[in-house]
Amino acid sequence: MFSLIATSFLTSCNQKSETKNPDSTTISATYQCPMDCEKGKTYDKPGKCSVCDMELEKK
Repeated sequence: MFSLIATSFLTSCNQKSETKNPDSTTISATYQCPMDCEKGKTYDKPGKCSVCDMELEKK
């Protein structure tokens, strides 16, 4: 009896944890100009600042 209850509980917990919102996005890192030319503007990909042409730094 106990094993049946435990199995049911574990199965229901696993189903809830696997449910994810398909609209949610995960940003792994943000990048920003080290000179803060754009007053705190961040990017989701590495590159260069459009104002001073410096490499964006990972934050």
